[in-house]
Amino acid sequence: MPDTTAAVDRAAADIPLTRAARDVLERAVEAAASRSTTEATPLDVLRSLLGMPDSLALATMRSLGVDPTAVAVKLGADGEVSPLPLRQLVVNANREALVLGHHQVDSIHLLLALLYSDARPTAAILQSSGLTLYDVRREMQTGKATAAPERSLRRRPWPRLRPVLGISPVFIGLVAAFAIAGAVLFFDVVPSAAVGFAVILFVVAGWVVSVCLHEFSHAVVAYLGGDRDVAASGYLTLNPLRYTNVVMSLVFPVVALLLGGIGLPGGAVYVNPAALRSRAWDSLVSLAGPVANALIALLIGAVFDLAFTFGWVNRANVVFFEALAFLGFIEVFAVVLNLLPIPPLDGFGILRPWLPWSVRSMAARLGMSGYLIVFLVLFYVPPVSAAVAEVVGRLTDLAGIDPQLAGLGSDHMRFR
Repeated sequence: MPDTTAAVDRAAADIPLTRAARDVLERAVEAAASRSTTEATPLDVLRSLLGMPDSLALATMRSLGVDPTAVAVKLGADGEVSPLPLRQLVVNANREALVLGHHQVDSIHLLLALLYSDARPTAAILQSSGLTLYDVRREMQTGKATAAPERSLRRRPWPRLRPVLGISPVFIGLVAAFAIAGAVLFFDVVPSAAVGFAVILFVVAGWVVSVCLHEFSHAVVAYLGGDRDVAASGYLTLNPLRYTNVVMSLVFPVVALLLGGIGLPGGAVYVNPAALRSRAWDSLVSLAGPVANALIALLIGAVFDLAFTFGWVNRANVVFFEALAFLGFIEVFAVVLNLLPIPPLDGFGILRPWLPWSVRSMAARLGMSGYLIVFLVLFYVPPVSAAVAEVVGRLTDLAGIDPQLAGLGSDHMRFR
């Protein structure tokens, strides 16, 4: 049995794959190995793709009136051998994913790559069956099917969430660290020399928990909207280690928090817009993240309302409430920042489904650099950072959180 995982990893080096795409490529590698061949061909990939009836690629073929069974018949035995390496096929698929504004290669992108002219055997078979690059791309852009999908491919409008939801031990550990740090601050049992460390642990753990909830909200709405791959990817388990880019998802936001008090969630979960039922669902997926941060800020505001009503704030635990106020401040900061219409922030994601295709394609080329641009502007353009801080301060006050307390909490973050 060949090491299919290693072969696929070599072909897809630095290119993220969905589980469906990986399954297609692994089956293609196994088929090539059965012929004692070291390199899988586009024909192997197409055979493997046609053997996955529940994939997005086959659903799209059916919606365009192309029968996958009839395509399989045209494959014959081995047919013409293509000189196209598997690596180049995956690179072509990734190019299609970027053009479509996606961040991972899925089965639909492999289908598009199989229609390229340099994949001559598969392109000829698919085109003779009535499938063209233009048709598939248009289907991805509009979602308008020319033929109804088979009954087995129709999905329940409201899928059951309970079977796919879970809570990872990593998330439980983060919540525990947040709770323990909060408890030692509230009950004033931490030595004065360690107060700064306790505040940093409390705020950072609370912030990472909120990032998990932010991304979890994206994934839940995506799942309800039709993208079932978010469950297979582990995004519904609140495990930050399952995110597509841990550095941009966790490390970069924590560094931004410690250095500048900036609430900057990273791009963490891959959602396939082509699998969503409508453009409205696509916008709701992007909106869900900032809504989660807003709800967390309002919850913190409610805690302050209760604390001042019942007199919970005193000299001994004031540092706890200062740290909590700062955490609320950065939650509001995250809402304001994420709603900016700059790719790849969520504000742009809300608008993206309704924008011209040329604009979306240009935004896809920008990639994650939008985060870096925002980060640098906030750090090195004082008038902009001051204006943003003023807006965030006013909204923090409206949420029931005292901005002055938040400022005192920020002063305890001694790494800054």
